[in-house]
Amino acid sequence: MPGDVCTTRVGRYVILIDVDGRTHAIAPTSVGAICEEDGQSILLLPGGKVVIIEADVIRTARILSGEG
Repeated sequence: MPGDVCTTRVGRYVILIDVDGRTHAIAPTSVGAICEEDGQSILLLPGGKVVIIEADVIRTARILSGEG
């Protein structure tokens, strides 16, 4: 499994590191869709913002739900 993409949870936010090394604080309820391409997850956020992380869809869904 690639490096850790989820650093922590802070209140209602999940702190994620994208494929370019940028850090994002994302409210899980703001994620409109998660798509997988080549083992990476593409998160669609409000305003058309896209965040790509090094985790498959199932792992990403678990991270956002607090299970992983």
